[in-house]
Amino acid sequence: MENLLDKKQSIIESALELVHANGFHGCPVSQVAKNAGVAAGTIYTYFENKEDLIVGIYDYVAEKITSYIAERDDDSLEFENRFFNYWRNFTEFYEQHPAIHGFYDQFLNSPFNSEKVQNRPNMWHEWAHMFFQSGMDEGAIRATNPVILSILVNTNITSTVRIKKNFKTKLAKTNVNLDEISQLIWAGIKTA
Repeated sequence: MENLLDKKQSIIESALELVHANGFHGCPVSQVAKNAGVAAGTIYTYFENKEDLIVGIYDYVAEKITSYIAERDDDSLEFENRFFNYWRNFTEFYEQHPAIHGFYDQFLNSPFNSEKVQNRPNMWHEWAHMFFQSGMDEGAIRATNPVILSILVNTNITSTVRIKKNFKTKLAKTNVNLDEISQLIWAGIKTA
């Protein structure tokens, strides 16, 4: 059984790297199989078609993000500290896993992110919504829809990581500290 799970994970990770390097269209199933060290037909043991594989990667990525962030959350801390830990941990995760950062950003803006996919449970979105709800329950942040807070914070983290990657030299030359973004977001969502 473990061998089957290893093969599936190998297929997903191979496809993830190919998507990161070449985009969705530059990720043929034959190349995924070759990079994963499996026969092309093996992929169809786990996934119906390429679209199913891409959605499988999305689920895998959501699980990885959730595990990383949730394992590092300490709910005994005041929410302000938890917020900055969340920001730092999520940023760190994306910086350590550029293929996941690129995939997630690309997936959300693609036809693969269909209404059907959006209406399915997503462990990462659910966890993030619970996280922000706990901040509201504590009275630390403004009472609003946790989905709005999640979108506000997570899209800014995604953009910040992209900017750090693409403008590293320019940021260093101009002495720009992108950590200020988290401070500004916090100032905007905290209770008075």
